[in-house]
Amino acid sequence: MPQVPYGVRSCLYTGISKNIAFLTKQAEMILQSEQGTWTNYDSKIHNEVKEALEWYKQHAVKELFHLEEDLMTFERLLKKVQQGE
Repeated sequence: MPQVPYGVRSCLYTGISKNIAFLTKQAEMILQSEQGTWTNYDSKIHNEVKEALEWYKQHAVKELFHLEEDLMTFERLLKKVQQGE
């Protein structure tokens, strides 16, 4: 398998991280306002993050501990959001 260039790994890592941060903020805002709803768009981004993280695990060298930990934190918030709907 060809090596994934550093720039590609870096941009993918950054994109995953930013999307997890966005989803976490969405969930926090819904929980705080008690008025918002989780949208199909939010679910789409969540699925894309999981897919990208899985690909990154298989093809990139960089440690993923922080991304996986951030995703787990977000998914705990998402469960609270879904329980409130």
